[in-house]
Amino acid sequence: MRVSVVIPLYNKAPYIKECFESILSQSYSDFEVIVADDRSTDNSMAVLSEIRDPRLRVVQCERNLGPAGAAQRAMDLAQGEYMIRVDADDICLPGRFEKQVAFMDANPLVGASGGHLQLFGAETDLWRFPVGMDQCRAEVLFGNPIAQPASIMRTRTLRDHAVRFEDDWPRIGEDWILWSKLIAHAGFDNIDEPLILYRRGEQNSSHGHRRATYRETILRHVFKNLDVPFTDRQLESHLMGLRSFKQSPTRARLIGFKQWLTDLRAMNEARHLFPAAAFDKRLERAWNDVFFALVTDDARLALTHYMLSEHRNPARLSYLFKSLVGRFIGKGS
Repeated sequence: MRVSVVIPLYNKAPYIKECFESILSQSYSDFEVIVADDRSTDNSMAVLSEIRDPRLRVVQCERNLGPAGAAQRAMDLAQGEYMIRVDADDICLPGRFEKQVAFMDANPLVGASGGHLQLFGAETDLWRFPVGMDQCRAEVLFGNPIAQPASIMRTRTLRDHAVRFEDDWPRIGEDWILWSKLIAHAGFDNIDEPLILYRRGEQNSSHGHRRATYRETILRHVFKNLDVPFTDRQLESHLMGLRSFKQSPTRARLIGFKQWLTDLRAMNEARHLFPAAAFDKRLERAWNDVFFALVTDDARLALTHYMLSEHRNPARLSYLFKSLVGRFIGKGS
């Protein structure tokens, strides 16, 4: 058997049938499906019992573990060469499995890969993920290099290096923590197209949570796994680069953030943790992203950001001016 489809499940009864229709209708059929029910309190188990397919196996967690623990219970039972992750409220696009298996077969240095997410439900955007091994490696300090709901992993790579989800990990961002462990042992990459329809709504685990709070918890794990030293103030600066502000931005915090990016560049030059060109580009993007966040909240500080920038793009001044004019007109109408 080449593929184990791994599905952690908790209270997703309304979406299960649609999800499984997209799995069982895939053009690639050499797979098993392992569902780990995380002690659902709705009728998820009843819905699952109606699915008649010999490839399906359902196990129940000993207690409610959260996404990390539930996923690992299913992964421990996987017999396939590859593990494909599916969330029970998402829809796999036609040909997903076939494309991902072919991609992994053709790229033996890649230990995990994925693709883009086409959102549906409360949002309809396309979420893009880095394409290229260098770009994925440079991303891991700033976010998920691979979308877990669209991911495929080499089973042997995970088991040879004892890379696994832990029960005590946060219930949001557990995938980012896993990638920060796995990247020491394998390359990452993504297929440059959407592979799933990713449902957005109140059922998402991050819904209603403050990003700065849960990202701070995740980053403490990520920095530890990558052996990147940091202070609490530097962690706050890093959050700023993710547009997750613990406190309102000030000129002093903006200068501190710029210094943190300089420190990260120096750290990478000394330790070669990340491909230099891709990492420098990612640092520049983190800096630039803050400008666009400030344009909305603090135009004066956005101008300060522009003046502190090494590369001053006149188009940004035009963008800031147009934003101010738009707000002025809006107030007057």
